[in-house]
Parts: sequence; C-alpha cells; structure tokens
Amino acid sequence: MGKLTKAEYLVVPREEYARLRALTAVNTEVVDAVAFVHWSVAKALKAAREKAGLTQAELARRLGVTQPMVSGAESGAIHVTERHVGALLRACKLPRTWTG
Repeated sequence: MGKLTKAEYLVVPREEYARLRALTAVNTEVVDAVAFVHWSVAKALKAAREKAGLTQAELARRLGVTQPMVSGAESGAIHVTERHVGALLRACKLPRTWTG
C-alpha cells in the first residue's frame, strides 16, 4: 500500500477538469491540480471584473481592499476564499452561479 504525502489533493468532475484544461496551453500529461485550480480561479476573477467593466482600482474600492490585492488575486499570487469570490461577484453585479 502506498504512502500519502503531505501534498494537497483536489477532486473535480472530469468534465470540469477537461473544460478548464482546454482553456490553457498546458501540453503536459501531468498537471498540478491545486495550481491549476488557483490559476483558473484567478482567470475567472479577472473575467468577472472585465465583464462588469471595472478597473482593478474600482473593484478594490467596492470590495474595501487595495488594488494590489485585486491584482494579486487576478494573477494567482494571492489565493482567495469562497467568501472573497462571492463578494467579488456581488461587487460586479453577477450571479453567484456565473462561471465566466
């Protein structure tokens, strides 16, 4: 029996993984799932802001955070919580079910 490492694991439906992977230029057989999800969330945050026609500074003001925080979340440098995603969608006047 194999031994589990301290790595984080994430389970996503195959269809969602395939959809997200198709959005990237990833050409390898092995993809770090956690990094991939962080990247896809970051891209979705930026897409939501752009859909709302907001600048990073405008969104930051609506959220009560700094523009560098918005930038970091959109680049994937800052990992955000589900609560932040919900607040961002409300600030962008998008439904919670919006997927970009």
